[in-house]
Amino acid sequence: MDGHELAARFSYITNCLGYCGPEDIYKKFLEYINKKSFQAEIENSLKRFEGLYPYLSAIAKKSGKKFTDYDVVEAYWLGNSLLDNFTDEDITEIIMHLTMRGLPESIGKTLTENLPLGFVPHHNFNVFYVGVGRTTGKVETNLTNMDNCRISFGRVVEIFDERIIVMVNSLKKLQGKFLLGEEEPRTAVYIKEMIPNMKKNDYVALHWGFAPMVLDERQLENLKKYSQTILDVMNANPKNEN
Repeated sequence: MDGHELAARFSYITNCLGYCGPEDIYKKFLEYINKKSFQAEIENSLKRFEGLYPYLSAIAKKSGKKFTDYDVVEAYWLGNSLLDNFTDEDITEIIMHLTMRGLPESIGKTLTENLPLGFVPHHNFNVFYVGVGRTTGKVETNLTNMDNCRISFGRVVEIFDERIIVMVNSLKKLQGKFLLGEEEPRTAVYIKEMIPNMKKNDYVALHWGFAPMVLDERQLENLKKYSQTILDVMNANPKNEN
């Protein structure tokens, strides 16, 4: 799998739902996943995803790579060591870039002025701190949508033709702090062409109730690690919660 495909897998569902990116590009995403066609069009389309490109371009610049390199894309969606060298000044630059992509300037100003120390440019930072839906205005910023939009994971317990049952830890908020609840079953959808060899007890990534890929052990641990980092910073600074 290359970086174009990885980005297509995670961006597929939000584009299909009409939340971000150029209209109907999810159809080309699926073709690329299956046939590796339209690469130039895929790359140009990824630049048009309002919230995605500021992060990918920042990670690429920081690491001296292309924004479509696999480890750059993986860093944003799942987390890896490319996130470790980011400073608070770097995070501020990303937020300001988002204001040029649709994030209201007043919100961007408040976010940068109150930025806590220690964030990393992971998708879940965008969900929790910047605020799900704030850049595009397509989604209400609330706990349910945070839980849906964050990249989470689930253990597969049942597999059907177009859906799976996964055991997940849902996002909760208690006394002003975010936490993950006890494991519980949830239904998710998937596309067989994307993950044809999925089996019971595999761990899959989840994005808006959609499973774009099976996670290996390294990816699962990185997703847990960087997601927890973001939750820890949020919970240490409750006045900055969204």
